[in-house]
Amino acid sequence: MEQAACAREHEHEWLIKSEVPATIKQLTLGLERCMNLFKSNTKNPRDAKDETVKPKKYVFSAPHQEVMKAVVAVDGHRITSADISLRLHSAKSHSAPVQMALRESSVWPLQQILTSHQCVSRAVNLLRDTLSLDGCDVKCQGDASCMLMQQLEVLLSKAVDSLMIPDQWDLTEQARLNYQAGLRPLLPDDHMVVFYIHCSRLVLAVYTLTQAPLGTKLQVSSPIRAYVGSMFERGNQCVEVSVVNKVSGCQSCFLCYHVL
Repeated sequence: MEQAACAREHEHEWLIKSEVPATIKQLTLGLERCMNLFKSNTKNPRDAKDETVKPKKYVFSAPHQEVMKAVVAVDGHRITSADISLRLHSAKSHSAPVQMALRESSVWPLQQILTSHQCVSRAVNLLRDTLSLDGCDVKCQGDASCMLMQQLEVLLSKAVDSLMIPDQWDLTEQARLNYQAGLRPLLPDDHMVVFYIHCSRLVLAVYTLTQAPLGTKLQVSSPIRAYVGSMFERGNQCVEVSVVNKVSGCQSCFLCYHVL
């Protein structure tokens, strides 16, 4: 019995002194690789001569090519350029094709990427704080190591979920942010364009809006989702979503998901 207890004690010490530090170092290196995938050209994303990280371009194409097409460049957590072709269907547009581009002075933030980046960054900092200054020892032992793993699991799960599941934003908030104001020419006021991420792919969604019936009372206690029939306030009017068209990028956008 004493020999077995002694053996278990030695094995526990070996795990704490050898395996735990090695695992933490491997995790740190892996997450630092993920951090590199989030890098952006912070100096000037539109100046090729000053470029440190080349923006990634993604092509959007619907089954019916004449309906929705787009080429979008993503730099870090921002869309820095976009060329969009839409065939709008409403009383105001008369099904006319519209060619739009994001203005040179505008960017389109992607909060989901930023959230994922922040979670990975916090995980890396947590691991770095755990390692000693010389990188050869670990500050936490025993139960503290288990707690560290639990904290990492929470952060990394949130980072992955952010790139897999669209944020629970509502249409009222999207109308308030009004990122599509950076497009030229401007869309008719009975349409709204939104970018979001689903299953690690960037999605372009176009909503056709109609004026809601008079006397409609909005439910403001929960987010208003982007479904046909959804009603929300835009400006000083209550509008209803009558048509939803979506198209996703042709390739997976964010390789950090596969690393995680």
